[in-house]
Amino acid sequence: MKNFELGTGDIFVLFFLTLGPLKAILPFARATHGTDLAFQRRMAWESTAIATAIALVVALLAPLVLGNWHVSPPAVSITAGIILFAQALRIVMQAPPAPGSAAQQASPSPPSPAIAVFPLAMPAILTAPGIAAIAVIISLNKHDLAHEAIVIVILIGVMVLNLLTLWNNETILKHGLAGVLPVVGWVLAVLQAALAVQIIIHALRVLEVMHWPAS
Repeated sequence: MKNFELGTGDIFVLFFLTLGPLKAILPFARATHGTDLAFQRRMAWESTAIATAIALVVALLAPLVLGNWHVSPPAVSITAGIILFAQALRIVMQAPPAPGSAAQQASPSPPSPAIAVFPLAMPAILTAPGIAAIAVIISLNKHDLAHEAIVIVILIGVMVLNLLTLWNNETILKHGLAGVLPVVGWVLAVLQAALAVQIIIHALRVLEVMHWPAS
């Protein structure tokens, strides 16, 4: 059976979809609306750092924990596929928010610095589908240290992209991207749903439940 492999570009796209700024920028804008630039940049730095630390712990410890629980790679793949598909379906089935909705949904009271942990680091940056994506990518190549190193580098790269985006969120949104980013995310969610189905199909082939020829 041909192994299901994700190349470097595929991994980046998957992390970008599940952990990237398309998911984080509007929740960040809502949570920090009305605050000064210094506070926003502090929250961007702290929330990204916290999310990165948790993501790296997941990437490094997930194989050990899942192994101790006797969770097989196909089980991880099916679980991740379901989570990825559920998130993608939720995005596809709802209309993208209108431009300016970030400000309209903002809380009237000044936010606490504790928002760096919740809701910014989790779940705005480090989403449940993102954790599932990390787990399935690591589990598919858990004995390949070079591949794991590449995955971690890509993961850190996406988090740096998050930091740069959130650091400049007001500038980005002022240029009219508040309405564009959700539309882009909506389109990419369709592709994410297809990838989620492919991950599940691969797991079913490994379990010899499905014998369709590989694409």
